[in-house]
Amino acid sequence: MRSYINRKGNKVVVSDKHLDVAIRIKEELQKTSPTRRTSWAAHKRMMRKEGFYDSDTNEGYRCLIKAVQRKRGTLPTAVKHVDLVADNKLKSIKEEVGELYSSKLQLQAQGRNIRKLVRAVNKDVLFLEEIKEAIKEKDFVKPSSFNKYRANSKEEKREMIVCLSDFHYGALVDIPENKYNTEIARELLNEYAQKVIKNIKKENVKSVYVMNLGDLIENVYMRNQNLYNAEETLSEQIVNATELVIEFLETISSYVPVKYSAIAGNHDRLQGNKKSNLSADHAIRVSNKIVQTYAKYSNSRVQYIEAKRDYVHWIKVGKYVFCFIHGDLNNLQKKTLLAELSSMYGEHFVAVIGGHIHHFTMLEVGMNEYQVTFGSIKGIDEYSVDTIGSKSSRSQGVVIVGKDEYEIKKIGL
Repeated sequence: MRSYINRKGNKVVVSDKHLDVAIRIKEELQKTSPTRRTSWAAHKRMMRKEGFYDSDTNEGYRCLIKAVQRKRGTLPTAVKHVDLVADNKLKSIKEEVGELYSSKLQLQAQGRNIRKLVRAVNKDVLFLEEIKEAIKEKDFVKPSSFNKYRANSKEEKREMIVCLSDFHYGALVDIPENKYNTEIARELLNEYAQKVIKNIKKENVKSVYVMNLGDLIENVYMRNQNLYNAEETLSEQIVNATELVIEFLETISSYVPVKYSAIAGNHDRLQGNKKSNLSADHAIRVSNKIVQTYAKYSNSRVQYIEAKRDYVHWIKVGKYVFCFIHGDLNNLQKKTLLAELSSMYGEHFVAVIGGHIHHFTMLEVGMNEYQVTFGSIKGIDEYSVDTIGSKSSRSQGVVIVGKDEYEIKKIGL
């Protein structure tokens, strides 16, 4: 019997049978990888299918498996590992040149036909069955008891827009510059809620509108790396991320009434290619339904407000109208975007706010008129560092609205 320390700091004892299966699965995963790397997220899912629910993706568990392999003499030496990687790469290149493209085209054609059939018979029925099974295992939070906080009637009462952007729940990041997983996601969202409450008290806020700007989930179909750098299946990501959003809303609503709306981002699309994706085919559609149902049937101060478009929403707070987008379909650095959106939707927007680029930016494009991007909860990952060469700190943002002015604030995490 061996043990390791899990993400929560608890000691987990695993059986010899567990170790046998874990090593076998690891070796099989390495065989399918040209670089001989193990996808530990996939490893965890496969272990569950084998009936072992005490595996993990953290460093302690990975080191345990390696240590047992080394003791059993099944861990390749450094020299042999390099040879295996080289052989695998050469073999993969030969196979890819001769076979990959034809196989890929066949799979794409089959995928298109299957999607057409599913939509023709009963759109989303298969996916919704998965969602239903995932929801069965959840015990959603009960409404929070009301706090004694009340906005001071002798001072100006303000309203607050709280933006929730680029949560990327389900992402697994383990690089020197950043760590992120589902547990860290929960901790960061709770930290954000506490900072929002601090601002509610400081600014004498009487109500909050939480606006989800998209990329709620990491997804597993966006890019090839998402198949490996994700801890959960697509349906699990949607349900579990929504549970955390409800906890976030309930925490804030224990102080003030809360309204909630959400639009979709590129990672929320059920197909990674925005050109082939239908407008309503996104995870936010399912997540919103869960929040809407929860708000309707629970004794809560959370009110769900349906967004005006799948990818665009706007609200009027006091005398100001704010527009919200994700940012992948519009360039928030284009100085004419605010004017273009105002003209398109027949509203005088004082600000258009998005996310997507994981950076805080604020561009003044008129008299007290701005184009803003808020940062992400996830932070940087291998893609942002190695592929696009971009680094930024974790952050979110709020808008505090008074009678004659508003303030856009970055909230660091």
